[in-house]
Amino acid sequence: YRNILWLLPVILLLSWPIWGGAFTRVLAPRGGLAASLVVPQATTTGAGFSMEGVLFSQLKNGVRDWQIQAKRLFAGEDQDRMQMETVEAQVFKNAERRFVITGQEGEYNSKKKILLMRIGVTVQAENGILIQSDSLSYDDQARKITSLVPVQITGKGMDIHGKGMAYDMQKDSYDVSGRVKVDIR
Repeated sequence: YRNILWLLPVILLLSWPIWGGAFTRVLAPRGGLAASLVVPQATTTGAGFSMEGVLFSQLKNGVRDWQIQAKRLFAGEDQDRMQMETVEAQVFKNAERRFVITGQEGEYNSKKKILLMRIGVTVQAENGILIQSDSLSYDDQARKITSLVPVQITGKGMDIHGKGMAYDMQKDSYDVSGRVKVDIR
């Protein structure tokens, strides 16, 4: 008799494809109630788009100012915000490359001219300085790179750790905020 007790649920489970459909039809609500219980699906108006292997750049006075390359670029309803995956951004000054910013995810706001990078972000500067963070932004109009999360700056025989950072391209100055730790090698 003990074997029957564990065998009965196994038989019911294995025979579900045979009798399950009829059972669920009996339990289905009647009178249009099912339609009111259904969660409405998100609809698109056709405004979104997606592209693979994208490279775009901006010129100022005929000189390349910055360039973004992404494995995938897509946008939803807000056409001013472009989402990107596997992103590499290059920032130039006087036609010379100053920074290469890489990250797993990115978002570019074309109205505000701000590039936001997330997940494993690195900034490689022309002078050998390497900046690592989980998130940072590049403001094209202010010509600043900022991070509000912990950063690590490596280069010139030292490692700098801080709670945030701001780099002003016009003044060529770094401002590391929070509790700053400097290791000199």
